[in-house]
Order: sequence, then structure tokens, then C-alpha cells
Amino acid sequence: MARFTRPVSRIDGGLRYLQDTGRRRGISGGSRGWFWVFVAVWVTRRVRHAIGSEPAIVYRGELQPGDTIEISHLTETYGGKRIRRR
Repeated sequence: MARFTRPVSRIDGGLRYLQDTGRRRGISGGSRGWFWVFVAVWVTRRVRHAIGSEPAIVYRGELQPGDTIEISHLTETYGGKRIRRR
């Protein structure tokens, strides 16, 4: 059965690898250390998903020679105050 896989970041891919290995060796294999790796990574991935720490693709398209794009970013505010300075 083929699984649908979406493009993921390297961090999420690494976490997924650790989670799968922890599930296989910790839960199925009986290793206590790998079990706790599985639990920690599972919680980390759920928190990352809940807070939306992965950037979202807003637009994807192909540029032709001579085409231009403009990338802008609005200042993040909370109650009218800036919350991040760079």
C-alpha cells in the first residue's frame, strides 16, 4: 500500500526517523531507552504541529526569464507593540 508523503523539512524528517526507530525498537523491541526517545519525539512533533512552527508555502509557481517577484514581510505585532526585532 502506497502512502502519501508530503514534502517535509529536514528537522521534521529527522524527528520522524527517530520516532519510527523509537517505535520499532522501543515499543516492539522492548528497549526502554528507545521507548523514551519515541515518547519525547512524539510529544515534540505534536507541539510543533500545534503551534505551527513549520513555515507554510504561500505561493508556488514557475518564473520565466524576465519575470520578477517581490517578497515582503509585515511586522508582527501584539496589541500594537512589536514583538520581534531583527
